[in-house]
Amino acid sequence: MEMAIMSTSTLDNEIREFVLTTVIDEMNILLSRDGITDESPVTVGGLELDSLSLIELTLRLESRFGVEIPDTDIEPLASLTLGGLVTEVVRRGAKA
Repeated sequence: MEMAIMSTSTLDNEIREFVLTTVIDEMNILLSRDGITDESPVTVGGLELDSLSLIELTLRLESRFGVEIPDTDIEPLASLTLGGLVTEVVRRGAKA
């Protein structure tokens, strides 16, 4: 049972790192990860994603982690925190 928890934690970290690297280095939305925590909002005051950026990030998450996030589920993601987004991607069956 401990291994399952550890692998989930590792997957959580991998998804979190992917999101931050994508938002900072590839999408150039944030300048740095300073002050960004799991409690940071996905939108204003956190990752600063607007609706188009959220769609782009969602497509990248689908491609990288093999999950499906229907278009109708993208808008509700905007109300999540970074930690909530990571949990949601794991819940949808993310694969490392």
